[in-house]
Amino acid sequence: MVRRWMLVGLLVLLAGCDSGGKVNPAPAPADPLAQVRAAAAKTAGVPAHLTLSVPNVEVAGDADPVGRTLALTVTTGTGSETIESKVRVVGDDAWMTLGKTYLPNLDSTKFIWFPTSDFAAASLLHLGDTFDPAGIKGLSAAMTTATRTGEGVYAGKLDFTVASPGVSRGLLPVTAEQLERHGGLSQSVPYEASVDPQGYLTALTVTLPTFASTARFSAFAKPVAIGKPGATEVVEVPDALRRFLSR
Repeated sequence: MVRRWMLVGLLVLLAGCDSGGKVNPAPAPADPLAQVRAAAAKTAGVPAHLTLSVPNVEVAGDADPVGRTLALTVTTGTGSETIESKVRVVGDDAWMTLGKTYLPNLDSTKFIWFPTSDFAAASLLHLGDTFDPAGIKGLSAAMTTATRTGEGVYAGKLDFTVASPGVSRGLLPVTAEQLERHGGLSQSVPYEASVDPQGYLTALTVTLPTFASTARFSAFAKPVAIGKPGATEVVEVPDALRRFLSR
């Protein structure tokens, strides 16, 4: 009886491994473009630390799309001079320091308040989505190709003409006219992306003929504590100036 059951088991094993002389194929690997887009969506959906850089501009801070908070420091270099401004957003309220101004009686180190909905144009960052400061949701939607070039490393092309209007682009040119001034490659913009073993997008570099913009992400899904500036940190400004800065 034992020998009989051993024979049956052997026949079953052979049938599974040698059905028609072929082993059942393993599932195909994930499509590289779908994998990069999924990684971007995962990173954009949780709190994270981020840095953005282009020549002469460095940005560092934290974003929490769940809690709707943002805190960034923007450092710009103009020759031998460095200017530092700060951005803070808590829900429907946003604040920004100018870092430097020639306006009389205005302390450029203090925060100016804006409604979050009006803040996009006021900041150096192209914040179509205030809580996606690197613009990875909009940029991932504009990705048209992706090739896996290494472990967790991808390269491909972006087509800005298919991106939804008003999306964030971080430090990249925000309009078609601005793109034209940087080489006019709005439909074939090279990018490189890195994805960690947990499926988070950790880096995205977009290269235009005149410069490259790099975003890096870390500290995923960790609590971010960002509060409103204190009363002594905020300066009152005329609505006309606020509207001027928001254009």
